[in-house]
Amino acid sequence: MSDDINEIKSRIDIVDLIGGYVKLKRAGKNFLGLCPFHSEKTPSFNVSPDRQTFHCFGCGKGGDIFSFVMETEGLGFREALSALAERAGVTLGSPGEVAAAASAKKDIRGALEAARDFFRSSLEGPGGEAARAYLARRNIAPQDASRFSLGWSPPSWDALSKYLSSKGFDNKTVIGAGLAAQGERGVYDRFRGRVIFPVNDENGRVIAFGGRLLDGDGAKYVNSPEGPLYNKRRTLYLMDCAKRSVRERKRAILVEGYMDAIRAHMRGFTETVASLGTSLTEEQAALIKRFTDLCYISYDADGAGQSASIRGMYLLERHGLDVRVVTLPKNLDPDDFLSREDGERAFEAALKKALPLPLYHAHIRRRDLRAPGAARGAREEILSGLASLPPLDIAGYIPGIAGEFGILEHELQSEISARRSLRPLHANPKKNENPDVFEEGIRGVSSVYINEGKKPRDKKGLDLECAFCSLLWRDERLRSKWECGDIVPYFSDEAASGIAAALVSGDTPEELESRWRAMGERLCFERIAQGDAVAAAAGLSSEFAEKVLDDIRTRAARRRYEELKPLVIRGEASPQETADYLEAAKKLKSAGAARTRQGANTLEPRENF
Repeated sequence: MSDDINEIKSRIDIVDLIGGYVKLKRAGKNFLGLCPFHSEKTPSFNVSPDRQTFHCFGCGKGGDIFSFVMETEGLGFREALSALAERAGVTLGSPGEVAAAASAKKDIRGALEAARDFFRSSLEGPGGEAARAYLARRNIAPQDASRFSLGWSPPSWDALSKYLSSKGFDNKTVIGAGLAAQGERGVYDRFRGRVIFPVNDENGRVIAFGGRLLDGDGAKYVNSPEGPLYNKRRTLYLMDCAKRSVRERKRAILVEGYMDAIRAHMRGFTETVASLGTSLTEEQAALIKRFTDLCYISYDADGAGQSASIRGMYLLERHGLDVRVVTLPKNLDPDDFLSREDGERAFEAALKKALPLPLYHAHIRRRDLRAPGAARGAREEILSGLASLPPLDIAGYIPGIAGEFGILEHELQSEISARRSLRPLHANPKKNENPDVFEEGIRGVSSVYINEGKKPRDKKGLDLECAFCSLLWRDERLRSKWECGDIVPYFSDEAASGIAAALVSGDTPEELESRWRAMGERLCFERIAQGDAVAAAAGLSSEFAEKVLDDIRTRAARRRYEELKPLVIRGEASPQETADYLEAAKKLKSAGAARTRQGANTLEPRENF
């Protein structure tokens, strides 16, 4: 079941889902809106596209896409799973089928990871000299090859298959992973004599490979076939490396090939991803939209690249992206262009000159618009594209395009309107079709949880405890740094304490999610979502975990101090209580001195989330 859940999560963006119920506005990295679970006039409902969670700072509700649907629609987890699976186009199997599929996927993932290690060692070994020489000619240094996990597949018929067999993987798994094929004389490797480019999902897990032939006959590039883990329509090369830069720089640069993307990253354009082809998909558009609203397309400067980029532009625009097309000199692709001595400066200049969809389309068809035999087709192509976009998106470009057409602005508007009226109408799945149910129903959803937990009086303390849980949840390295005794005694919230204890005791987030869903536990999901929101609002990353825990311990000392102070004053404290009181006072004094030296406590979440 966890694989189905992860598959659904990968296909549904929480901002798109919640945006169908709540009017959201971007606020920094996140989105804000009026909470659908309680009445409020000032937005306190926070949605994180990065963590794919929501949290309301007003009423405390939070969770993921499943939690949201369960709350808003009054469904149990099974019903919510079915509803979201239908929306995502995921077919749910029986429990036995799901378990078998999960086991097969786990084996395939293991085979892919082992293959990546084999390709890496083959590149660095004696047999990888030809591949190393090729990469050197392409100005790919060894450290760059390591950075992008580039590898080499020996020209042997079955070297990889034999290696994987020695690691315990059977032929069915190796073939299912797309690493080998069944021939008349047995199993043979799919990749032979090729430089290997691993393809990862957005979370950095290898799901496929691409291989470039160095010598001999055969296709220049061979790519993994689609399978249980790899779907080309939902994949963008280097998105796992680029997503942080895309969000920080508020733009994505979309190129076509492996080397285009690698070169861009090497030259500092780390917000670059590759479509591995010029046919863009709705799933790829949605993936980019999760991280930014602005996308630059920089495909090859030849005619085929231009036509493909035009098709991709309209698809991306229809999915709410502001698309700009970068024009490079003829016969140069982004890899060639960026490889020049002034490549970084020149590419940045090209980005600044990039044209938005309507103007670029008219620009590349300018010659056809003036040619008697081609003018009609060029006009129809441009008009059909413009008619597919919202009027407000093209309004600013009407005068320029009318000039290219040689007609008046109102005449161009009429032509676009005529074609728009012929387009089929599609229901917008983001909009609620029953506003009365929305207004009257969701605010009455019951908030009964299996584990309500003990609500501490110290809200900031709860925020910090949830934020610490979120940091543990997102970073596996932190979970091995502490033991239960280092954390649990200082937590005031029962649910947060349980989450932290489970994580440092070896439970994985996936195991906890599965357990909570089976139990119908919602409060723990809310605590993680609350922690995500607090960490994002306060700018807390893994490097602050130690300081966050120290703040939690200081607050625990404050609670203990306030609890024992009346007993000490009245002379009713036991020796142990007196010792605890003095220890708490010492801790508070030490914490106060540290804050004075630092000037301020930088770990306190900001008041205005």
